[in-house]
Amino acid sequence: MVFHISARFLILLVMMFAMGCDSRHSLQKHLKEYQERMANVLDVESQDRLTISLPPYPSLRDLKQNIPVTTIKLFEFYNLKHCELYSLVAERNTSLGNLQLPSTRYIYERHLIDALKQCLIDTTDSKVQERLENWQRTKNQQLPMVWADLIQLSSEMKQGFSSNFGLIEGNKQDGLSQSKETLTYLLNINQKKPINSAELEQHLQNLLNNPLPAKLWLSQLTLAQHLNRSTKWLWQHTEGLQCPGVGTEKKIEYLINVFQQFFIEKIQPIASQINHYQYQLNPIFEKMAAHPKLSPSFKEYINNFNQQGFGNYQVAMQQHIHFWQGLFKRCNIKPGKR
Repeated sequence: MVFHISARFLILLVMMFAMGCDSRHSLQKHLKEYQERMANVLDVESQDRLTISLPPYPSLRDLKQNIPVTTIKLFEFYNLKHCELYSLVAERNTSLGNLQLPSTRYIYERHLIDALKQCLIDTTDSKVQERLENWQRTKNQQLPMVWADLIQLSSEMKQGFSSNFGLIEGNKQDGLSQSKETLTYLLNINQKKPINSAELEQHLQNLLNNPLPAKLWLSQLTLAQHLNRSTKWLWQHTEGLQCPGVGTEKKIEYLINVFQQFFIEKIQPIASQINHYQYQLNPIFEKMAAHPKLSPSFKEYINNFNQQGFGNYQVAMQQHIHFWQGLFKRCNIKPGKR
């Protein structure tokens, strides 16, 4: 168990180091160059660097489900020797579910429910059958809460939804298909029979290795904050500029070249992929945000990005494009013509 946790921690450290040294963060680089080139053209100071990060993940204490411990008396335990249930209960020190990693706990509970069902078939003692039926009913009622803990408390899910390790690149390395498959699997895992521990752990590992939801939300936040500030800055510094062809003023012509080279050719293609990912993952996020067993703070966290965050990003893009459309119209310039 110690090795398992340490390995996950090591992966996180490697990811943080790799992201810190990686020059492939194209979006951040393009936004920075876009702003610096515009400042050079206008001969003004470039804006200070923005520090952007996702809000903290909700407190695990608030997210944890209140699941009563189901206990079994010693004499009841010995009455189960003819069933596989006996060895499962023995693993948990005669308690039907103790503290475990969320994924381990979920797998254990699924196996326990299956074993209870089989033990009922193999048992002839009516009193034992009655106790088994009570346990089975309790465990079936608790399974959605155990699933909620799997979704909300797993370290892989926390990293997948709140890490600040990377941005969308706009290519296959973003891993949309794999991330969509993983999130769909986790959302619908209660319907999967039989349950496979290795498959579950692999999906969680995929989310840890490539936290696409967090990268998507951080990219939207990054674009929104950069573009909101740049749009306001452009209005301030271009108001008195003359259009090309009037006297010797060339700054607007140079600005449009920068807009074409960096925003249209580099930033907008990544934004287009961000929109695509959002529309592909939105149904999954909406199902999570509406699930009755997930905690309000977790659902609010998702909604803040999936609805409000995406909306803010869209408005920032629209307002920035609106500025340039107004400039093109004022100077009677056709978009794409430099």
